[in-house]
Amino acid sequence: MHFLEYETWRLKENVDEAAYRQSIRNWFDYLKKNKENLFPEWVSAKYYQKTDREANPTGVFVMIFEYDSLEGHHAYKERRKNWDGPYAEYKKYDPYQEFFDLDTVTTEYLQPLETDVWTNFEKDL
Repeated sequence: MHFLEYETWRLKENVDEAAYRQSIRNWFDYLKKNKENLFPEWVSAKYYQKTDREANPTGVFVMIFEYDSLEGHHAYKERRKNWDGPYAEYKKYDPYQEFFDLDTVTTEYLQPLETDVWTNFEKDL
């Protein structure tokens, strides 16, 4: 069963937002190029911003990492924990230290339920 990590953050004060946006794009490019070797357990990574009901941004950003399993999540985290080996290069692409207000970072976890009744209306058409 897939396992999801739900991470939120705010940006540091006075961050160059264009540089931040580019760093996110560079990070996704790096993931795609290195998925097989560095991120084999990852099913997806999706990026959002929180908004109010009228779609006004709240200043909170969200990344949802989807892993193939709980065991896959733990295996990845164990491999990457010291940022050594091939993950030393990956750290150069991670926008975390440069752009995130680390005091605002939260991480929660999700497990899918009742997936046999889920609906994706785009695919069901």
